[in-house]
Amino acid sequence: MDSKMKNIYKTFVLFTFLFVVTSCDNYLDVNENPNQLVEVPSGALLLKGTLLANAQVQQGQLARTSMYYTGGLIGLNLVQQTLYNYDYTPGDSDAVWSHIYNGILVQNQEIRRVSPDLDLLQGIIDVNEALAVGTGASLFGDVPYSTAVPENPSLSSPDPTLDAQADVYASMQTLLDAGIGKINNSTTAVGDEDIYFGGDKTGWVESAYTLKARYYLQTKQYAEALNAVVNGISSADNTMSYRPIGEVDGNSNILFNFVNSSRAGDMTGEGAFYRSLVEPTSTASRNNAKTDETARASYSFISGDGEQSNGIDDATTPMKLVSYEENILIWAECILRVNNDAQGAIDKLNELRTYLNTGAAFNLISGDETFNYEPYVLADFQAGGIENADNIDTNRAVLREIIEERYVTGFSTYMPFNDARRLRATDSDIIVPFPLNNSSTAVNPERFLYPQDEIDGNENIPSPIPDLFTPTPVNQ
Repeated sequence: MDSKMKNIYKTFVLFTFLFVVTSCDNYLDVNENPNQLVEVPSGALLLKGTLLANAQVQQGQLARTSMYYTGGLIGLNLVQQTLYNYDYTPGDSDAVWSHIYNGILVQNQEIRRVSPDLDLLQGIIDVNEALAVGTGASLFGDVPYSTAVPENPSLSSPDPTLDAQADVYASMQTLLDAGIGKINNSTTAVGDEDIYFGGDKTGWVESAYTLKARYYLQTKQYAEALNAVVNGISSADNTMSYRPIGEVDGNSNILFNFVNSSRAGDMTGEGAFYRSLVEPTSTASRNNAKTDETARASYSFISGDGEQSNGIDDATTPMKLVSYEENILIWAECILRVNNDAQGAIDKLNELRTYLNTGAAFNLISGDETFNYEPYVLADFQAGGIENADNIDTNRAVLREIIEERYVTGFSTYMPFNDARRLRATDSDIIVPFPLNNSSTAVNPERFLYPQDEIDGNENIPSPIPDLFTPTPVNQ
């Protein structure tokens, strides 16, 4: 990538990165001489590291920061307080950027070079790359991709150019199609190195289609999203998740790692807008005669001190990256937007509510928390219905409920942040009304800043550099 990344690639620090991230002494037989380069016998040995890197991209620091910017969490002290107050610096983006480019793209190029005949592996890394780079484009706007990792990198390689955000999204659609084809037609296998699906083809293919729908949704190509989502994740068992192994450094739930570190107490969910939405006793609660969010509110509570067992920040709680719930909600929204079919959208929303009503979507903390998700009917969204007390258009009321459900379902992911930016200019009447954190600004954050390492090392970074409140191109 920049001169720093070229050096990293040239000296094969990617293997050191893999070794550190996995925290597994037996994963690679690394030569005792750290200055002697090693040849990886199979690209499959690098897969686990790329998947772990993507877990950090999807559920790490920037996901947590996006929750600060959409009413999910409150930063109380030190760095978390400054981030919460929109005092974001380019250095805050360095880690995620490095995971995307050094931890995934560089290693994927090596996997493609070393093991071109492992067709299932090749399809998996295509989907994993699309997840990482598409996320990067959604968060930063224009990003390097087509020239990000040169074929024969050296210190004299030119700095990568930035592809337009819309072009990156289009490239991800092409990459996902390629990955789907490779996986469906594969004759080889992948085993334990695939920590998401254990080499299961169906999980990867369905996740790829849900990703296609996600990116079409983000670019407001709703008809294309509807075409893709029908082939997306068909059951909760096929949700793509990072499944931590417990209280082991580097292998625990990422929220658990944060709240049980030296930064414990620096952020909390207590008093956040999200809490007021899901807690039944709140005056702003979304609970109604057909909806009891008590159990989900308890499960998703983040105190910031790591004291709650079995919750969303427990050491062993899986972290969803591409989910069954997301697929259903994309489907519901696009049915309404494309076909103007409110009843069809309600029917699809009720599929999610049926699943939620099984209690399988979240742990019960005490074991006796109540929950209820009865099916909605069209009358609930008509003027005066339980989901339309302000008498807006019926279709808009249905859409508002879908967006609100996406906000709640997407807690701990980028979904609320992406939706807020997608809808702010065109659908302000149905946007989830979380408040500003800082009264000194009249607008919400619209992107994350380019990382300091890239600013220092890539002459192609835009000038002037877009600030935190400048919408990315697809959201303008």
